[in-house]
Amino acid sequence: MSAILSPERPAARHRPTRPDHSVKQVRDTLPHDARERSAAAGVACFVVSALGWMATAAWMALAPTWWMRVLLAVANGLAAGVLFVVGHDACHGSLTPNARLNAWLGRAAFLPSLHPFVAWAHSHNALHHGWTNLRGKDPVYAPLTLEEYRALGPWRRTLERAYRSWYGVGLLYVLEIWWPLEMRPSAEHRAHIDRRGSFAADRALVLAFVALHAAALAALARWGGAPLGAACGIAVLGLVVPFAAFAWLMGFATFQHHTHPRVLWYDDEREWSYFRSQVQGTVHVEFPAWADALLHHIMDHTAHHVDTRVPLYRLKDAQRAVEAAFGEANVITERFTLAGTRRTFRTCQLYDYRAHRWLTFDGVPTTAERRLDEEARASA
Repeated sequence: MSAILSPERPAARHRPTRPDHSVKQVRDTLPHDARERSAAAGVACFVVSALGWMATAAWMALAPTWWMRVLLAVANGLAAGVLFVVGHDACHGSLTPNARLNAWLGRAAFLPSLHPFVAWAHSHNALHHGWTNLRGKDPVYAPLTLEEYRALGPWRRTLERAYRSWYGVGLLYVLEIWWPLEMRPSAEHRAHIDRRGSFAADRALVLAFVALHAAALAALARWGGAPLGAACGIAVLGLVVPFAAFAWLMGFATFQHHTHPRVLWYDDEREWSYFRSQVQGTVHVEFPAWADALLHHIMDHTAHHVDTRVPLYRLKDAQRAVEAAFGEANVITERFTLAGTRRTFRTCQLYDYRAHRWLTFDGVPTTAERRLDEEARASA
């Protein structure tokens, strides 16, 4: 890329801010009812999303042709992603006002996407939200440096390039997040996970779901007239393709949330702060109203990071309040386009943590250098 992108929009106007803006100062900008939870609203979100997942699964098993089954299996994986958003809220404790109800709804919502509840609570709630965009602590999409990339072997370089591409975001989610953090966590992570509940029980619940779901798909296909061999093939299709579609959706959404030419990453905790990471480092991707509603407003992501207690059915108003308070120079808002996503894939490949600028895999700077100490002094 020949041109270096400016990290801020030249015409942006905003109130002066400081990197040490307190949590209270930021959260006080939210509407007074932003954290109010409703059991009826939370359960309704779960039921509607669960019915969508069950309907696409059943339709897939009963479809008359294989091409229809494949398309419906993809739709079933996307429906699993929508249901996962509900579970994500439940895991934060924001879906309903009842902690026990949240725990059971969250576990049920996570089953189609094969996630043990307590493992996600640690990797997402504690690590990702606790240390957003701080490399070494936040496990989500932390970019490599040029030196680290050049030290990799050819196969690993190819994999890193794939991770930051349309087709590879799902692969990154499976290999770097789902397997090592959710299904096979290290002893260190396992110690933290088990403080939140029984990881063994939650993982066993996921594995039991896989077996029962496969049996149910095969039985439904047989009931619809499929031979035994075809019914077994439908069961395999109904497990593999939906999970692949879900993983792609998760990887894509995560990439959109935390990778952008204006997003900064940190490897020095002295530079990192709540305001820089949760307000300035999180992207609000504007989708059409129907898609935003289907995704339960999870793309209104700045407000979610400002306060995870805001339930999904109040995120839109909370997002508007954050944007009004801090302006477009601090809150990254971008309408989703294919061209914009391609630009981000091309621009945000490697990262220079000293100059705070993005690089290509060839080491060419694609964004302007940021001097955070000077910016802080200017805004004080």
